[in-house]
Amino acid sequence: MLKELYHGDVIRSDRRADPDDKLLQEWRKLSAEFEKSLTKEQIETYHTLSDMQGESAAKDNEALYIQGFKDGALLMLEILSK
Repeated sequence: MLKELYHGDVIRSDRRADPDDKLLQEWRKLSAEFEKSLTKEQIETYHTLSDMQGESAAKDNEALYIQGFKDGALLMLEILSK
C-alpha cells in the first residue's frame, strides 16, 4: 500500500514539478548546451545515462518514503508503549 500511496494511487496528488524551478531551468539550459558538443551516438548515451539516473533516484525516493512511514510507525509504537 505504501508504494501506491507514494505514487498517488491511494490519495490523489496534484503535485508536479514546478516549471519555474530555477534548478530545473538551469539543468535544461546546461543539458542543451552540452548536447550541442556531442555526436548523435554520444547524445543517445547521455540520454540513456540520464534516464537511468532518474529511474534510480525515483526508486531511492520511493524506498525512503516507505522507510519514513515505517520509522513513524515504530516511533508511535514506542511512544504508546511507555
